[in-house]
Amino acid sequence: MEQMKPTDLELKIKREKEKVIILSVVSNTALVILKIAIGLMTGLVSIVAEALHSANDLMASLIAYFGVKQSLKPADKDHQYGHGKIEIVTGWIENILIFLIGVGIVYEGVMKLVHRTEPTLVWAGIAVMIFSGLLNWTVSRYLIKKGKELRSVGITVDGEHLNADVITSLGIAGALIALALTKVWWIDPVAAIFVGVWVIGIFVRLSVTLTHQIIDRGLDESEIAKIEHALKEFEDVKDFHRIRTRQSGSTIFIDMHVKVDGGMTVLESHDLTHAIEMKMKRFYGDCNTLVHIEPFRQGGGGMDA
Repeated sequence: MEQMKPTDLELKIKREKEKVIILSVVSNTALVILKIAIGLMTGLVSIVAEALHSANDLMASLIAYFGVKQSLKPADKDHQYGHGKIEIVTGWIENILIFLIGVGIVYEGVMKLVHRTEPTLVWAGIAVMIFSGLLNWTVSRYLIKKGKELRSVGITVDGEHLNADVITSLGIAGALIALALTKVWWIDPVAAIFVGVWVIGIFVRLSVTLTHQIIDRGLDESEIAKIEHALKEFEDVKDFHRIRTRQSGSTIFIDMHVKVDGGMTVLESHDLTHAIEMKMKRFYGDCNTLVHIEPFRQGGGGMDA
């Protein structure tokens, strides 16, 4: 199967996706280096552990980058519908990492309660946690926003992964500050348990999103209404039915039956089909549209083949 040359719009989307995910890799790399340096300078094992947590985030970002990059490869002989589902596979790997982080945080919180471990308050460490939380909040908001705009599950999951780190970093910093002010030793482990449960909640929510893509859930009703409205704008479209949609990674697949005047030539119907395909690409960017043309019969409708 000959590979289709990507359009300028598809190339623009590809470059945008790669730029977004590279930002995540760069920010996580910077945080790993900063936390390791502060951890070694202060001698705090907790900061070094948080550096390893950020290293986990970095690994997740690299997985997301691989998934997004591979999913953008054009269709070939063995993958005639493209490579979009690679992004779902890597999204699941990232999601499992989120779950393991959540479970690990809950476990550490429980162990601290059992053994009554009181953390050492070091303001340099608290400052690093706050800085880490604010940086990851900024990057995660951007990634989630761009993931939705580009319909990239890999970018969205990576943004949610960083969002989990925001809660852990600021939660730990807040708990340590509260501990310093109140001297109540169990604030730190209880806060850690709440943070861990919240992170596991992210895993559950993303699991639903990823599963919907695996089972080829269609676009929501508002998107279908947008497609129907667009078809009504074509003068040669007399009627339409059987609009079906699904999403594979960031690629949208749309099938539709369009009824036209029975006297329309093959060339005219081809031009109409091409115009509809381009309209869908303007809506969704990475979009594969299949239009089935049927003759329109006044009063009798078309052939529902």
